[in-house]
Amino acid sequence: MPSTAHKSIQHIALAAVFNADHEILLLKRPIGAPQGGLWSFPGGKVESDETPLDAAQRELFEETGTPGHDWRLLGECEYSYPKADLYFHLFSSHCHDLTELSCPEPHTWVPADQLDDYRMPQANIEMLNPMVVEHVAKKE
Repeated sequence: MPSTAHKSIQHIALAAVFNADHEILLLKRPIGAPQGGLWSFPGGKVESDETPLDAAQRELFEETGTPGHDWRLLGECEYSYPKADLYFHLFSSHCHDLTELSCPEPHTWVPADQLDDYRMPQANIEMLNPMVVEHVAKKE
């Protein structure tokens, strides 16, 4: 009899954080974490008691020590991995004061047109690059 088990759908909130030079913050994922060793935007799972924006703000603060400013939803999309379907909520934010930044993991600021130079999870590559590049183009 075929399996009727369904993959769980996990909501993930991500923050594309920009500095004054329109560069984007990337964090290197810890080796023991899922997609470890790859670069990604700050973010993580949306908890049952929070909105995607709340989760993006919480995750950014936990991972960088900065609250971010001028939050805006860039877009949403679904991506399927073998064990779970992920529904991404991508927000933009700005870091006006780089002295607020305190990242325990390696991090870097990257121009939008150089995102392809950094190894990222496949879901990020398919969704995030076009949305981020579009966001930067609107600011210029």
